[in-house]
Amino acid sequence: MGVDIGMYEFLEYFLNRPWLILVIFLIYIVIYGLSVFMSGPKPGKNPFSASHIKPVGDLVTDQQVRDRVIKQRFKLSKVPEELDDIVIGSGIGGIALASLLSRSGHRVLVLEQHDQAGGCCHTFHEKGYEFDTGIHYIGKMYEGADNRTLVDMVTGGKIEYPKMTDCFDMVCLGDPAKAKQYRIMDDRKSYAEELIKEFPQEKKAIEKFMVMLKENRSYFLGFFVLKYIPKWLASLLSTIGVMNLLFRPWSKYTSQSTKAVLDSLTDNADLKAVLVYCYGDYGVAPSKSPFGLQASLLNHYMGGAYYVRGGPSEIAFQAIPVIEKGGGRVLVNALVNKIILSDKGRAVGVEVKTGDGSAQIFAKRIISDAGVRNTFTKLLPQEVALKSKLYPTIKDVGNSMSYMSVFIGMDGSQEELGIKGHNFWCFTRNDQETAMYEWLNMSVEDAAHSENPIMFVSFPSAKDPTWSKRFPNKSTCLIITVARYEWFSRWQDERLKHRSDEYEGLKNRMGRQMWNQLTMICPKLEGRDDYFEVGSPLSNQHYLGFQEGEIYGLDHTINKFLPNSAIHLRPETDIPGLYLTGQDILVCGFSGALYGGMLCASSILHRNLYNDLDKVVKEVRATKKTEKKTT
Repeated sequence: MGVDIGMYEFLEYFLNRPWLILVIFLIYIVIYGLSVFMSGPKPGKNPFSASHIKPVGDLVTDQQVRDRVIKQRFKLSKVPEELDDIVIGSGIGGIALASLLSRSGHRVLVLEQHDQAGGCCHTFHEKGYEFDTGIHYIGKMYEGADNRTLVDMVTGGKIEYPKMTDCFDMVCLGDPAKAKQYRIMDDRKSYAEELIKEFPQEKKAIEKFMVMLKENRSYFLGFFVLKYIPKWLASLLSTIGVMNLLFRPWSKYTSQSTKAVLDSLTDNADLKAVLVYCYGDYGVAPSKSPFGLQASLLNHYMGGAYYVRGGPSEIAFQAIPVIEKGGGRVLVNALVNKIILSDKGRAVGVEVKTGDGSAQIFAKRIISDAGVRNTFTKLLPQEVALKSKLYPTIKDVGNSMSYMSVFIGMDGSQEELGIKGHNFWCFTRNDQETAMYEWLNMSVEDAAHSENPIMFVSFPSAKDPTWSKRFPNKSTCLIITVARYEWFSRWQDERLKHRSDEYEGLKNRMGRQMWNQLTMICPKLEGRDDYFEVGSPLSNQHYLGFQEGEIYGLDHTINKFLPNSAIHLRPETDIPGLYLTGQDILVCGFSGALYGGMLCASSILHRNLYNDLDKVVKEVRATKKTEKKTT
């Protein structure tokens, strides 16, 4: 009888809590799905090992030696035989993937359309100055961090990442001549204290904001899971709501815009402008971005902002020997015209443009780091692309913004010019989004004669401790702003560096306006510009291969992070043999594209590389801890 009563109580307990039945059912589905996933093809070799991290050596400064590594011009005779993989594009997503696959025993060929490898990690030299193009600062690069360990696996650990100043970003609000400056600090306590010092009346709002940041530290976990587990399982878990139960930060803060969250916290326009200042790092206005993305970006630098000793080109320079050791190559001036499909619709090779025609190269797999849009609208036959289930997602998510860049070489040392290692984010108004769209909606002629409402400013020469020895009494500055491709599209068919005087005049006037605004903030820079070059969206189109000058690939609006888009934007496509890597399948920026490469390697190797990375991170941390004790 006692047993019967206990059984009735047990049943009654569950009948009164139907959600428990649902949870148990969902857990069963997850376990079952994972068991099916893990029982697939035999996993490839683990590419991670603490032994891959070698001591940092002297910086190689001989440009001819460097060029022999990062500027290996394409010739068919240089292509290795019996290739396992061909990677289109040598950005960090492509280079990282190729390096990890090489460590797993694959023979990989990387093809780059530009004249040097690295994508946005490359640097260039003009008039005795060195300029970076896309890596301005990186978070989580301290020893033992996941980010740092993954990069060390890719490059062999031979790179140093000097920490920038504790105040790594400076926000300037208002008229450039008298702008109010706000310091952004690189640890949670100092960051909050600085905000409260500047906005004492908003202490409660700031404290609540800090709680939200902490809550969002696991934001991307749900996003990753949707891309990692089988599509059918990801769709099922999203449809019945289990993703919302298991990954609360992702479900809660993807559907809420950054603007909506900040509006719920405070009415102080200046504070909101400071809290959202870095939205240019992913190129989406606060009303359109998920708050989880903005919070994750701020979290990314809680622990320090870092640069690359010797400049960002070090990443490709050190990763390429890893690829070559595995029997692969990285070749430049290799413009891929199309992806070759077999009669059965499998991706089996690529066609590369050559001086006298084209060459065809074949491999077991083709991986594109050229951007999802480029891949499906330029490299695949239209009839094949249109049938792909991924194609509607590309159209639905859309493109990110275009940008302009101003490269300035200055005659003077860091000390003489009064510049420091932090960045500036400059806004003429605290209603940044409204001001930005008002400017973008102007004609190019009007924009060229107007004050620029948003600027990102970096001084690369002040971030690299080797700079003064390599380039004594010289400094560099980079200014970036948003732009419209349509402003310059009328000149797209004209030859690079031979475009009309009208084009040159408009873009240079816009560049000079940005420089003038900066010299109001940093008066010591006035008159010190020795080299001045302005890059438009057409420059991005030429050098980076983006169709409309966008540098962040697909747009990072809320739509990209919702289940439907997140599930479809993954490494393995529905075209057999074709994979995707880089920022489009995860998130933009160096770290986003880096992890995109690891996610793609996981898919190809049928391994959970996240677990493998976690194990080697623990091993590295234990080794560092032992070394500290012995010293």
